[in-house]
Amino acid sequence: MNIYFTAEVGPMEGAKATITLGDSRIIFEGSPAFVEEQVKKFARGQLGSAQGPDARSGFELPAQASLEKQLVSDKRPRGHCEIVAVLAFALTESGAVEFNEEDVRRAYIRAGVRPPKYVAQALRDAKSKFEFIKAGSKRGTYRLTNHGDRVVRFDLPRSAV
Repeated sequence: MNIYFTAEVGPMEGAKATITLGDSRIIFEGSPAFVEEQVKKFARGQLGSAQGPDARSGFELPAQASLEKQLVSDKRPRGHCEIVAVLAFALTESGAVEFNEEDVRRAYIRAGVRPPKYVAQALRDAKSKFEFIKAGSKRGTYRLTNHGDRVVRFDLPRSAV
């Protein structure tokens, strides 16, 4: 897999980054901080957690996506609060100590589960009703609690008794 990266900084404090993967091209435009953050996220997702190249396309599949999908199918969570706990567990296992609403929305999509209309409400419910997650160090961030970790590891899937 070859990744080519070019960056430009314009006169109006705008930045542009182009990432080329084979025949595909990804372009980020915006403030320098935004562009730098997107490039770092892309590099982490592509280079840091790859399972290996796909034989047909040569593109590497992220291990995190299969982890989330696998956990949801194995643990069979019921309701969005349990789904949030499972996805928070997957994010934590993949190295994210803290996560925000957008990270959870992306995890829903990678897991192949339709996200709720208001992900923020699902996070609040998982936090206040079940204590699966708690507030992180910054506003709008969350962390998996010890209780949430134990529920995902040992209590899910729940028996149908």
